[in-house]
Amino acid sequence: MSRKRTSLSAVLGTAGDVPSTPTIAQRPPQRGGSRRPGLKQQTAYLPEPVYEQLRVLAFEERRKMHDLLMEGLDLVFKQRGLRSIEELTGRPL
Repeated sequence: MSRKRTSLSAVLGTAGDVPSTPTIAQRPPQRGGSRRPGLKQQTAYLPEPVYEQLRVLAFEERRKMHDLLMEGLDLVFKQRGLRSIEELTGRPL
């Protein structure tokens, strides 16, 4: 047993005011899928004690966790004889 659904325009009595096709808001196209050009997001899964130690260290040194991670990556690159982050990006850490 199927019944015809009542439309909103019939209930409100605004049949003439409602367009027959809904309008869809247009979004501007995003380039590269990133809000920060030239940067890529990378997720790191840290064991909870490692995360907590990093968080405490950043707090004690009044630095961002991201800055400490970048410093660590720079040391890894240096140990392996690769170019530093400054050499790669042209910006100091």
